[in-house]
Amino acid sequence: MKIALFSDTYIPDINGVATSTNILRNELIKLGHDVLVVTSELPSDSDYHDRFDDQVLRVPGLEIQALYGYRACNIYSFKGMREIKRFAPEVIHVQTEFGIGIFGRIAGETLNVPVVYTYHTMWEDYSHYVNPINSETVDTVLKKVITKISQLYSNKCQELIVPSLKTKDALEHYGITQNHINIIPTGLELDRFDPANKNEQLILKLKKEYNIENHFVLTFLGRIAQEKSIDVIINALKEVVKVNKNIKCLIVGGGPQLEELKELVRDDDISQYIIFTGPQSGQLVPAHYHISDVFISASLSETQGLTYIEAMASGIPVIARYDDQLKDVVESGHNGYFFKEENELPELILKMMSIDLSSMKKTALETAKKYSGETFAKKVLEVYKNGIVNKHYSYTLKSIIPLRHHKNELVFSIDGSNISLELADQIIEQYDLKVGQVIDRELFDSLKDLEQVSRAYNKALKYLTLKDYTYYQMKTKLMNNGDFDDTQLDATLELLKEKNLINDKLFAMNYLQRCMRIGIGLNKAIYNLRSYQIDNVLIDQCLEEIDTDEEYEAAISLIETYYHRNNSFSHKNVIKKIREKLFLKGFTNETIEKAMSDYDFEYDNQKEKELLNKDFQKLFNKYSKKYSGSQFKNKLVDSLLRKGYNYDDIKKLIEKEEF
Repeated sequence: MKIALFSDTYIPDINGVATSTNILRNELIKLGHDVLVVTSELPSDSDYHDRFDDQVLRVPGLEIQALYGYRACNIYSFKGMREIKRFAPEVIHVQTEFGIGIFGRIAGETLNVPVVYTYHTMWEDYSHYVNPINSETVDTVLKKVITKISQLYSNKCQELIVPSLKTKDALEHYGITQNHINIIPTGLELDRFDPANKNEQLILKLKKEYNIENHFVLTFLGRIAQEKSIDVIINALKEVVKVNKNIKCLIVGGGPQLEELKELVRDDDISQYIIFTGPQSGQLVPAHYHISDVFISASLSETQGLTYIEAMASGIPVIARYDDQLKDVVESGHNGYFFKEENELPELILKMMSIDLSSMKKTALETAKKYSGETFAKKVLEVYKNGIVNKHYSYTLKSIIPLRHHKNELVFSIDGSNISLELADQIIEQYDLKVGQVIDRELFDSLKDLEQVSRAYNKALKYLTLKDYTYYQMKTKLMNNGDFDDTQLDATLELLKEKNLINDKLFAMNYLQRCMRIGIGLNKAIYNLRSYQIDNVLIDQCLEEIDTDEEYEAAISLIETYYHRNNSFSHKNVIKKIREKLFLKGFTNETIEKAMSDYDFEYDNQKEKELLNKDFQKLFNKYSKKYSGSQFKNKLVDSLLRKGYNYDDIKKLIEKEEF
C-alpha cells in the first residue's frame, strides 16, 4: 500500500507526535509498504539531513516560539502537491490539525483518497499559550474554538484514530459524530529501551557527568512547559529532602518554561538536588531512563503518555498523577503508583525510595510489551483498509452558477464536503450535466482534468502574449506556476500545438535567424536551442533550410565593427582579438575562416609604428624601476612581442635608446 503521513512535526524534533509518526513510518516500511512523510522544512540552523531514500517531503513553515520548536506550515504547496501526485498515495494519514493537517485534507480531496486522522493532542490543555493574561473569558472562547476545530477535523475524515478511551470520550463530549473511531495506543520501538540493550559505557559517563552515583534518581523527561506541571514535582522534592537527602531529580528536555523553572530553584536549597539536563538527542534518551530508578510526571495533558511507556520499556516503574488517560498504562502498586492530590506526592516518593523495586521493574517491562511498534502499525493498517472500503466515490451536483465568459461554477457534494469546479458551457452540454445528478469518480476526475487543462491553457495564452515559448519552456513555466499534474500539462501542450501556438520548429527557425541578425553565431544559437530542449532532428531540419550566408554576413559585420573599434592595438593583435570574439560569439569555424580570409585588413605602417612607440614608452616606464641591463631589454622585447609587434621594428626602436 502507498501511504502518505502528514505531520507538522517530525524527526529530528523530540516530541510525542514526531516520535509516533517516525515509528509508524518505520514499522509500515518493515511490513512492506511504501511511505511518504510530508512535514515542515527544517529550521535554517539545523544540521540534520534527511537521507535521499527516506521519502520525506518538507514544505515551508514558521517556527512558533511559544511552543518550543513546533513549526506552523503553509496550508498548501504547489511543488509539494506535484510530488504527492507523483507518489499517488492510496490513503492519507494526518497527524496534526493545522498547516500540514489542512494540506493533508486538501490533498485527500484533490486525489480522491481516504483521509485518516489521529487526534494526538488535547488542545484544551494548551490554550494558555495564546492566553498569557489568564483571562477566563478568553479561555472560554479559546476552548470553544478548540471544540469546533476538533469537530471539523474528526467529522471530515473517513477514519479517526485516538490513543485512549479518555480521548474518545472527550471528542464525543465535543459533539463528534464520526462513526469510525478507532482506539489504538501509539507503539514504541521497544528494543531501543530494553535494559538488555543498554549502553553501560554511556551510563557510567552520564552518572559521572550528573554526579548521581549512589543516589536515588527520579527522572522527568519531556517538554518543559506549563501543562506538564513540573513545579508540582519540585515542590514535592522540597518536602522529600527534609526526610531523605539521598535523591537527585533529573529534568530532561527543553521548552518554554525551562528558564522559569531554573529561576524558581536558583536561590533555594532544593537546587542541589535538581539537575536540568537540557534537550537530549533521540540516541541519548534511552540512557537517561537507564540511569534512573523511577520516572515521574505530574502532567494532566497526556493523550496516552508515551514517556511512561518508554520508562517501563526501560525497566523502571513510574509515579503518575491520576488521569483516566493512563489507567490502562499504570497499574498502581504493580508497575508504579498514581497520586491524585499534590500533598500525596512527597510520601509516595519516599515510599519508592524505601522499598525493593525489583518486582515493579519486571511488571513494568511486561506492561510495555503491549505497545510494540509492529502491533501498532498492523492495527493502523486495518484502519487504512477500512477507510478505503468506507470512502464514498460518488459526487452529487448541487448547483451550477453562471460566471463570465461562458464559464460556470459547479458545486459537487461528497462525504459532507463541497468541491467546486469551473467548467465551460460546452463541457456541461457535452456531458449533459444537471443539478441533482450523481456521477462516479471516473467522470469527476475527467471533469477535473478538463478544468485544469482550461486553466493551464488560459495561463499559457497570457504568457504567449509577451513572448514565444518552446514546448519545454511552456511546460516548465506552467509547472512552476500552477497545480497541474503531468497528464494535464501534456494535454494542455498538445492543445497549444494543435492551434500552432507552440511550434518548436518555427521557434527554432526564428531563433536562428534572430541570432544571426544580432551577431550571434550558429554554434551558440544551436547550443541555446538544445538547452531549451528543442529536438536535434528539428534543429537539423532548420539548418538545412536556413541560408548560411546570413551567418557569414553577420561575421563580416562584426569584423568591421571590431576592427575600427580596436585602433589602440597592434595589427596582429587586432586580428587575433577579432578571431577570438567570433569564436566566443558562437560562429562556426568555417564561417570564421572564410570571413577572416575575405576581409581586407589594411596594414597602416605609420600607425603601427606610432602604437609601438606609445606601448614602448609605457613599458619602459613600468620596467625601468624593476629591471636593468640585459634583463630589462629582454623584458621589453618579450612584452612587445606579446602585444603583436614585429621583432625587427622592436629591435630598431630599442637600439635607438640608451640604457
